[in-house]
Amino acid sequence: MKSSIRNVGFAFALLLTGCVSVPPGPPPEIQRLQDQLARLHGDPRIAPNAGSELQNADAAMDVLAKNRRRLDEPTFRHGVYITDRLIQLAEASGLARYEEQRGKDLAAERERLLARSVGSRHETYPLARATAPGGLAHDELAAIQPRLSGLESHLDERGLVVTLGDFMFENHDRQLRSSTTRALDTLVSALRDDPAAQLSIEGYAGSADDRDLAARRAASVRDYLVDRGVDGTRIDTRRTDDGLAGNNHGRVDIVIRVDRR
Repeated sequence: MKSSIRNVGFAFALLLTGCVSVPPGPPPEIQRLQDQLARLHGDPRIAPNAGSELQNADAAMDVLAKNRRRLDEPTFRHGVYITDRLIQLAEASGLARYEEQRGKDLAAERERLLARSVGSRHETYPLARATAPGGLAHDELAAIQPRLSGLESHLDERGLVVTLGDFMFENHDRQLRSSTTRALDTLVSALRDDPAAQLSIEGYAGSADDRDLAARRAASVRDYLVDRGVDGTRIDTRRTDDGLAGNNHGRVDIVIRVDRR
C-alpha cells in the first residue's frame, strides 16, 4: 500500500515537472511565423502591394494558431510549412510590385525631365518659318519632335537631331536596350508619316579603341529602323572620330532632314 502511494506520488511529481518545463505562449514555430508576418505588415514596400497574397498568409496563420492544440504532429508541421510558403510568396509579390511601380515612376520622371529639356531648347533656338539654307524644313521637323517620346532631341543647323546616349546600349556593346527600341518605335511612326524625311546615323568615337564600336552601333540603329519598315535608301550611316567627344563618346546621333528643294 505504501509502495503504491509512493508510486502515485512519484508519477504526479513527474507530471508537475513536465508541466513546469513547457514554456508559456505559442510554440517557437508559431512565434517565428507571427514575427515574419508582423515584419511584412510593417514594411511600407510590401504591406500596400502584397494584396491577396498577404491576406492568404494571414488567414493560414490564424487557422494554424487557433487549432494547433488539436492537430497531430504531422498535420501541424504541414500547416507550418504551408504558412511559411504563403508568407514567402506575399513578401516576393509585394516587393515585385513595389519595384515595378518604382520603375514606372522613374520612367515618368525621366520623361518629364526630357520634356523640360526639349522645352528649354525650344526657347533658346529660334525656329525658322521657311526652309532654311541647306534645304532644312524646320517647320516640319519641329512638328516631328513632340512625337518622339522617350528620345532626347534638339534642332540645330543639321536638322532634327535625336541623340542615343551610351546608356541606351547594352554595356559597351552594340545591342540596343529594350527601352531604347520602344523609344525608337515612336521615331519609326513619325517617319512613316513623312516620306520626305532623310536620315543620317552618326556613331561617335572618342578614341581609337571606340571606332569599331561607334560604327557597329550606328549600323545597329540603322538595322532596327529598316526592320521596322523604314526605307533603307533614306538612311546613311557614318562613324565620327570625334576626339573631343569626352563623356559623350559611344553615343549615336540620328539626324533627320526634310529637303523640299
